[in-house]
Amino acid sequence: MADTLKAGKDEMDEKMFDKGTRLALELGIRLKIELEGVDIPLESAFCGFVDNYIIISPPSPYHQIQHKLFNGAEMVVRYFYHGTIYAFQTKLFSQIEQPVRLLFIYYPKLIQKSELRSEKRSFCYLPAIVTAGDRENNGTVVDIAKSGCHFMVRGKNNKTLIHFKIGDEVRLNCKFPGVKQTLEIIGVVKNLRSNRVEANVGLQFNENTPDITQKIIAWYISTIEKFVPAHEVKLEIP
Repeated sequence: MADTLKAGKDEMDEKMFDKGTRLALELGIRLKIELEGVDIPLESAFCGFVDNYIIISPPSPYHQIQHKLFNGAEMVVRYFYHGTIYAFQTKLFSQIEQPVRLLFIYYPKLIQKSELRSEKRSFCYLPAIVTAGDRENNGTVVDIAKSGCHFMVRGKNNKTLIHFKIGDEVRLNCKFPGVKQTLEIIGVVKNLRSNRVEANVGLQFNENTPDITQKIIAWYISTIEKFVPAHEVKLEIP
């Protein structure tokens, strides 16, 4: 999933596990899906499991991406559970249409687990202009908290990738839903995973972030966290 882990003091403690590790899932939990060749945000839900397969609902908006859902299609699945972000790569095994449309994906061989030590982060999808020094990239904020966020930049969306380093000051210009003006958020790189095609960056917000920006972030988090957790299911492959 990620080739390099560059350590830095951050609220996330990242670990990699093989498929013998329990994967905590909740029936109905929201899943963020990244599908090869698809740039729009996709959301699914965990529906159950059978044998070595995880069952999920069709990613939405389904009709825009159904042609990409062929057997063997590669995808990345991310979800948030009890203060921890889980992520794994997998492939589509099969799908059924009756009595309801469902997808069967392979249980992952490797699971990435990011434990949030100080506060919970909320999944999101916020396109952003990322600036470090005189370099600029198009990126996406994929989770956010009051004190920081995690954003991604990819080579396919930029001519060249910014070479981030721990301690770099980064500016994010992003548009929050329902807010007319573009917000500028300044932070410091505290966590970094990068390779030749993408960079995943953990950012700690500047302590002098304007009050109005802090209020908008808090409001946005509250709007996307209003859901009722379902029953916990533990999935283990021997």
